[in-house]
Amino acid sequence: MDYIFEDVIVKPSDAPKYVLDGVEIDIWSEPYELHHSKSISEYVKEKILEYDKEGLDPFHEIVGKAVEKEMVKNALLSASSVLFVGKKGYGKTTFSKSILKLLPEKLLAIKGCRIHDDPVKPACFSCKKKVMEDEVVELTWVPRKWIRVPGDPMMTTRQLIGGISIQKIKEGYELDHPEVFTPGRVLKANRGIAYFDELGSIPSALQTMLHELIEEKQITTPEGDIVPLRIDALFIASTNPANYRGTSDIKEPLMDRMEAVPIGPPESLEEEIQIGLKNMSLKDGAELPEWHLKIIARTVRYGRMKDKCRYAARIEVEPSCRATIKLFDHVRAAATRKGRKAVMLSDYGKKFEVMKLGLRSRMELDYEDGISKDEVIERLVEEAVNRTCGEIYSGILPDEFPPMMEELSEAGEISVYEDNPREFTNIWKQVIILSKTPNQVESAFEIILEAISRCTGLVERIGDGVYECKA
Repeated sequence: MDYIFEDVIVKPSDAPKYVLDGVEIDIWSEPYELHHSKSISEYVKEKILEYDKEGLDPFHEIVGKAVEKEMVKNALLSASSVLFVGKKGYGKTTFSKSILKLLPEKLLAIKGCRIHDDPVKPACFSCKKKVMEDEVVELTWVPRKWIRVPGDPMMTTRQLIGGISIQKIKEGYELDHPEVFTPGRVLKANRGIAYFDELGSIPSALQTMLHELIEEKQITTPEGDIVPLRIDALFIASTNPANYRGTSDIKEPLMDRMEAVPIGPPESLEEEIQIGLKNMSLKDGAELPEWHLKIIARTVRYGRMKDKCRYAARIEVEPSCRATIKLFDHVRAAATRKGRKAVMLSDYGKKFEVMKLGLRSRMELDYEDGISKDEVIERLVEEAVNRTCGEIYSGILPDEFPPMMEELSEAGEISVYEDNPREFTNIWKQVIILSKTPNQVESAFEIILEAISRCTGLVERIGDGVYECKA
């Protein structure tokens, strides 16, 4: 059985009978011919060129990142492996999953094969034996595959590549029997995508094995044994920047076999909000008006702006987009539990407890001497509220402000929950401008009063949604 260790390519003239769902099929005819024989790289190239021809973005679900998308397309088109470099929470894994749709939705595979072998170009021992010796070979459909290989410092060769079951051999199984060899995570990615999450955390000895895997599509174990399987997979990996806390080194020969694509935070506030809304878990409930979206997103973004926000200078590990996503969820959840139609300022918590819930575990200070993490979060939120209120206040025309203050002065004390904003003719005009839906009226009423309070001092917040005019 020398062919077990050689490349095998089945031709129509010497092919066995292929059976799918109990029916014999001609796999070289429509509609089957497009679902076998080609390498994963070939499928990816064809799909990228299709998107380019139609002027479409193959990664449209990724917000922004126009330059990064172009780099990834070029790398994939040249059959290169991709290494996403960026801090945690900025979409490296999401980007890798987006590449998955460049593969066919399904492929034909030899039934029972643990690595879903190609019926024309099999890689594993038992499948080669089947197509060369059996008269009938059963097939099945397999969906797109995206296999995560976690960066585990304790990972073993068996977990990564696979291994021989001595027990099965003792039971009388031949070496080429599918029960004897148990494939590891990398081999399970055959005809799919192998995603190495935090590549640098994989032990150095195993990284050495990956040099050969990426270059030659095969592996030689640390003991010098050649694993006679040529895997057909697209290799995508991620790592944190070299100076990032907890980042392990990637061996230079392995780096040399991959194209590094930097992945950073969203470039704009609008992109940050779009990512947050797109990835929220809580899809229904109290509405999140635009001003609250800005406050929450700015809170997170200020935590990254060491040159613009003095409190951010104390932050060593900055909050990522994941913080924005969870804060959107938490604030909406708090408002929904109270039966709100839209989020109000009090839904952040009396001392911003809800905001702290989403930020505490997603940021770290250089040290907590003089100021605690909770205090930094409070300052970030205050900065974000002030900035957003400033925008709302600046949107009030100068000639509209005096009649608004006259209305507030006559009322004395105003409760956004009990008073009808329609009774304040001039303020109502501003409420209508801000509100995108009827559900946001109460929240808009509150943020206008908060903006006047913070920007002029003529109105004071004396309770939850309660303001007193001091003019």
